[in-house]
Amino acid sequence: MTMKINTNISALRANFNLNSVQSQLTASTNKLSSGYRITKAADDAAGMAISQKMHAQIRGLQRASKNGSDGVSFIQTTEGVLSEIENMLQRCRELSVQAANGSVTTIEDKQALQNEIDSLMAEIDRLSKDTEYNTMSVLDGSCCRQSSSNNVGVKLIDASDDVALTGYKFKIVSEATQATAKTGALGFAPTDVVDKATAGQIQINGEVIDIKEGQTFEDVYANIRDYCEMMNVDVVPVNAAGVECELAAATNLSFTSVIYGASQKLNITTDNANLAQKLGINGVQTTEGTDAKVTLDTTSGFSNTATVFINGGQMEVSDRDGFRMLFDISNAKAGSDATVTMLDAGYVAIQIGANEGQSINISIPCVNTKTLDIENCNVCTVAGASSSISAFDDAIQQVSSIRAKLGAYQNRLDSAISSLDETSQNLTEACSRIEDVDMSEEMTKYTQYSVLVQAGTSMLAQANNQPQTILQILQG
Repeated sequence: MTMKINTNISALRANFNLNSVQSQLTASTNKLSSGYRITKAADDAAGMAISQKMHAQIRGLQRASKNGSDGVSFIQTTEGVLSEIENMLQRCRELSVQAANGSVTTIEDKQALQNEIDSLMAEIDRLSKDTEYNTMSVLDGSCCRQSSSNNVGVKLIDASDDVALTGYKFKIVSEATQATAKTGALGFAPTDVVDKATAGQIQINGEVIDIKEGQTFEDVYANIRDYCEMMNVDVVPVNAAGVECELAAATNLSFTSVIYGASQKLNITTDNANLAQKLGINGVQTTEGTDAKVTLDTTSGFSNTATVFINGGQMEVSDRDGFRMLFDISNAKAGSDATVTMLDAGYVAIQIGANEGQSINISIPCVNTKTLDIENCNVCTVAGASSSISAFDDAIQQVSSIRAKLGAYQNRLDSAISSLDETSQNLTEACSRIEDVDMSEEMTKYTQYSVLVQAGTSMLAQANNQPQTILQILQG
């Protein structure tokens, strides 16, 4: 046995082993105290990289689930307002049915019904303008697909999600025109009967008949007819400024509906000099309202199978694959071309995934009396009440369709939220297997390292005593 003093090999080896075991004991202590198998990158470099990617996905999925819940709240807020709008439309329809009943005979009763309808429609417009979710307007059209147009007379009202981001071209062959009435020099102003210039009143035996902005000549005629069965009543036409009009002698009054596409004409013929002097409108000329005509350019976005439906100043283009676009072309000029370019904006994007592009786009069209085509409903006549019933039926159907679409969005979000929660749970479990420590296994290692540290400490002490043995030999 070689005996040395300057270099204690046994002590050095014992110290080396003790330091190694102490490092392992420290690492084991960190793992047991933190619960993680990977407490630093050196513990498992590859495992650390994988687990951090998983953490990004997990946190993204959890945030996306909360986004979905926020989206559900947004939809519920909007759908609740639409439900109230639909209730008001139902009430308007009920009032129209009441006004169409022959037992409602006085102008006061009909006007009372009209006043309530006007109030309800004003509230619908207010809700459309003022309804917000987190300061964002939801029913004024800002939450539907946006577009740009090179034709100021063409505007996009709504579009489905299937509409691609491209330019859609069409040509206005003939424009939509309202029926107008022109009179002689002493008649009402030679403009459309529906504009503000011709709105006014007619007094019959003290009873006042309102000629409102937006009324058709059919409504005016029906009001007059109801109170002019006797040709010798006193009738005083009043213009918009409230000044009585001195009109011409006996004449024929010919009225045409101002509704786009209407063809019916109504006539009142009077030969009572007294009535004609008061009421006669000299030289009435009428023109019929017509719908617009357009041609689609199927080489620029529109499908060859697309169908076109035009009602007055609105044009709807759709196909069997769910493609749908609704345009306002009421101000488009005949012979003009229009290119409408869809923009990737307007709809509400709900980020429903952990990665880019994983979103659900919610589109909500503008909902007001104009887009529902009820702003000119008037129930002061039987004919007007009957047409109002149909108009409110169509409006109710439109709102119901929007609510159904929102319900489908909500169901989709609910399903997405459930899927996100399940995916997040499974991914968390997978990540746990990578980075969480097995406590029983690690405790076994900790016990082993503790014993080795104690043994190493003892052996190091023994090794340090070996030089003393050599000293005793030298002294002996």
